[in-house]
Amino acid sequence: METIEHRLRILEDREQIRELAATYCFLVDDGRFDELVDRCFTEDACCDFRGAGDGEQMAPTVARGRAELRNFFTVMVPAALRDMAHTVHNHRVSIDRDRASGDCYFELTAVDRTSGEAVVGAGRYFDRYRRDLGAWRFEMRNAAIFFIAPLREGWATQRFLNTLTPSSR
Repeated sequence: METIEHRLRILEDREQIRELAATYCFLVDDGRFDELVDRCFTEDACCDFRGAGDGEQMAPTVARGRAELRNFFTVMVPAALRDMAHTVHNHRVSIDRDRASGDCYFELTAVDRTSGEAVVGAGRYFDRYRRDLGAWRFEMRNAAIFFIAPLREGWATQRFLNTLTPSSR
């Protein structure tokens, strides 16, 4: 039988992990990449954002360890988008002591750095978390990007990177 203390610990952990995901969004959107990497990721963390570019625009899109993560966020993200605001929702988390896994949807608005057009986007994060020095951090963050499309066209008419997500039309 689970104790009240154990159940409370699970609830507190889940809330801290949700807070981590929200903090990630604020720090990315504010361009505070050093704080993002130090505060939100373990030393050995891995991010896989291969769904975020076609290999030429945003390579490399897999970053391992804080140095590569710092480079990815400070170089690649601002090269692609500016004035970004993104949110996470429908967060699901499964906790096993000092490790956890989860997923959540994200949506974003931004300005495409190349065209200057307003864009909308959405996708899903797949995460692994680890309690590190008393705080929950990302051990792995993978992004599956469903679309990033010009706002004037809307998301339904243009999928992100048609070569990677063929249309079923």
